[in-house]
Amino acid sequence: MDRSKNHITPPRLAQRLLCWFLKEELAEEVLGDLEEKFYVTLEKKSKRKAKRNYWYQVIRYIRPFAIRRIIVKHSNSTTMYRHFLKISLRNLSRHKVLSGIKIGGFSIGITACILISLFIAHETSYDKRYKDGDQLFRIANEYSDTGYFGRWTNLQGPFKPVLEEHIPEIEQISRVVLWKWGNVGENHVRKVEATQNIYEEGFFYSDPELLEVLEIPMIYGDQKLALSSPNHMVISQRKADKYFPNENPVGRQMVLNDNANTTYTIGGVMKDFPLNSHLQGDFIMTLKGRTVGPGSSDWCCSNYDFYVKLTASADKSAVEEKLVTIRDTYVIDQLKAANDEIEDIQNNQKYYLQPIQNIYLNQEEVGDHISHGSIYAVWVFGAIAGVILLLASINFINLSTAKSIKRAQEVGLRKVVGSFRSNLIQQFLSESIVYSVLSMILGIILAYLFLPTFNQIADKSLVIPLGTWWFFPLLLLAALVIGVISGIYPAFYLSHFKPITVLRGSLTSGKKATSLRSGMVVFQFTATIILITGALVTHQQFDHYMNKSLGYQKDQVINILGLNSLDSMERDLLKNEILNQSAVQSASLGDYLPVAGSNITNFGFQLDGASTLDAGFEAARWIIDEDYLNTMGMSIVSGRDFNDELADENSIIINETMAEAFDLDDAVGIQLVDMFDGKYQVIGVVEDFYFESLTADIRPLAMVKGKGRSTLSIKLSTEELEAAMSTISTIWSQIEPNQPIRYSFLDERFERMYDSFSRAKTLFITFSVLSIVVACLGLFALSAYSVEQRSKEVSIRKVLGANSNLIFVLLAKDFLKLVGIAILIAVPIGWYAMDGLLQDLANRIELSWQVFALGALVALLIAFLTISAESIKAAIANPATKLRSE
Repeated sequence: MDRSKNHITPPRLAQRLLCWFLKEELAEEVLGDLEEKFYVTLEKKSKRKAKRNYWYQVIRYIRPFAIRRIIVKHSNSTTMYRHFLKISLRNLSRHKVLSGIKIGGFSIGITACILISLFIAHETSYDKRYKDGDQLFRIANEYSDTGYFGRWTNLQGPFKPVLEEHIPEIEQISRVVLWKWGNVGENHVRKVEATQNIYEEGFFYSDPELLEVLEIPMIYGDQKLALSSPNHMVISQRKADKYFPNENPVGRQMVLNDNANTTYTIGGVMKDFPLNSHLQGDFIMTLKGRTVGPGSSDWCCSNYDFYVKLTASADKSAVEEKLVTIRDTYVIDQLKAANDEIEDIQNNQKYYLQPIQNIYLNQEEVGDHISHGSIYAVWVFGAIAGVILLLASINFINLSTAKSIKRAQEVGLRKVVGSFRSNLIQQFLSESIVYSVLSMILGIILAYLFLPTFNQIADKSLVIPLGTWWFFPLLLLAALVIGVISGIYPAFYLSHFKPITVLRGSLTSGKKATSLRSGMVVFQFTATIILITGALVTHQQFDHYMNKSLGYQKDQVINILGLNSLDSMERDLLKNEILNQSAVQSASLGDYLPVAGSNITNFGFQLDGASTLDAGFEAARWIIDEDYLNTMGMSIVSGRDFNDELADENSIIINETMAEAFDLDDAVGIQLVDMFDGKYQVIGVVEDFYFESLTADIRPLAMVKGKGRSTLSIKLSTEELEAAMSTISTIWSQIEPNQPIRYSFLDERFERMYDSFSRAKTLFITFSVLSIVVACLGLFALSAYSVEQRSKEVSIRKVLGANSNLIFVLLAKDFLKLVGIAILIAVPIGWYAMDGLLQDLANRIELSWQVFALGALVALLIAFLTISAESIKAAIANPATKLRSE
């Protein structure tokens, strides 16, 4: 047979595989037999079949050897890892303090990571439940001009039929009214046959299509029909269980605010909105047959939010281009008909589609009427969790390498008796993973224990998903990853020692390892100082808001709420009866308050005689009575207040910002025109006061005369609030016996405006403390080992005459020097970070060096106290005790 035919040889890979499994003498014989068969097959058949037959023969030969090798290897691996586990547990029990610090630091970092991960997962889960979520959008406005950029949601009511007619890609569309108008927000309700009114929140208006657009599941009633008739509403399952337990309430009627002339028929019962929905409510009232606010049926006023569902094949960008086309071809014509200035709109304003998943975190910063989370909070707290876990990992690395001399003999002996470096690396990584797994178990327990407190601080209802299939496997994987990452450097470092160097006793820790540990300590305290200064700055900014002069007096002002169930005569009677009490200084019927949750109305204003809206702008418009400014402690800087004895129906009071916007040195007597052609004469200018968040600048504000329907504000002249409220409650029950009195204090409502800021501050401080604890645990252990390594040196110095103070300075200065370096690095980084965090806030504090000096001093003091215990113990120890063994 010609074995050189075309120089074809058996497959090399198959030959190597065979040699790997078989002993050398057996492999040579088998290879010869297989080669004979290969060339016989090659002569009779094709090259492809010869090679395939060769592989088949190789696999037949190695199969029993492979199975045996795998079994033996598995058995050996099991024995080896069992041995590693025993060594790890033995080292853990032998060095209890060190092990406790390692596990404690790790578990604190893991606890912080679990809690913050639950928070981040919740914040990023909003509106992800929709089956057709990628087709759901909210229409928003975008205005961009030189020096100004803004986004908001409100659109005109007639925009809906225009969109339905001109954009076939829109499958469904629904308007929603969320701003505080009419019955939106809170009401007192009762079943039509009941007499007692009950306070409820969560009312809003929508078109019937909303139930289908947002895929709201129904318990009772039909999605298409539930809101299809005037004065119908859909209630949530929890409210149905409250008012109509164990029955189908469809068709039943309810009364709002004791207005029996207009009853609401229940058209359906929906499932409760999930907690991770940006839209929340228990009562959806239909817009069928209803207009909202003045001018809602024409193009002058923007009162509605628009939700749309696009067809599956629709392109978002193409729809946005059509929106611009509609603006230019149809909307502009309507605005011309309304005598509005349209050039600015055409040049600078456009519409765009905001994905429903983006609404809650609101990265686009769209102005609307719902509560939002903060993408910045997600990033900041995520970064803090990562930093704390990194600090814990650094502790592990530092402590593992710091005790390297103690483990050097173990490494040397193992290498002498035949251990490979790979075996030692596996052993040290196994120890790291054991620490990580134990820390993970303790971290889960701590997270479970502290979750209620975290929920209270963060105002969330987070739960640990213990019952899900993926939770524990994910934690186990995380423990393995953390263990490997934290242990990989110590494993390679400890396993590199040379046996001869170790056994001669000439091993030192080395400058490289010492420098690395020093660098890690610097990093730990740099991160800790930045967190401390961040917490101090956040606390200082919050205190600045709480103590800032607001332009009105919020103390000892009580708001009696729910007056919309009374008629106008009863409201006047209530006010007059309360004013007759000696403890009452003044009282005002007004629904507009300088706190969150109050009425919001915006009108366009311009000077009388101006030809276009270029001379005007939008301002907040309030309705107040003649006692409002006095009750709120607001000051008139020019002109006068409203007066019952004068004809003030066409008078208006503006704030200083509005006067400045009109460039008026003396605004009193000036005529203004609103967007409905109402003409007003300015009779007074009120000193600027904050009627929205302190995080924003004061806007123009105009106040016209009138009476509120839902709120009576009372200024008390006494600090005996309990007695005053008892008297007020008695008066209320005499006028409205079927409704419990409901009231709030203005100063408490003001503080609630900054609850989210307060929660962020508390969380910031909490996690800063955790980072300090983790860093100090590591510093304590490192100082203890440093003192132990230098114990002979210290004893000799004391014998030669060094006093305790000098010994203490000798041991402490190196660590304090590292903290000093961390301060020099942390201060400029912290300054830059805090300045960036505050730059978009109105009324921000100015950063001062004192805050950063205090943060540095706190870190230095904590570090000093941490290392003092071991240093003092070594400084006062008897040197004879240590030197006796020498």
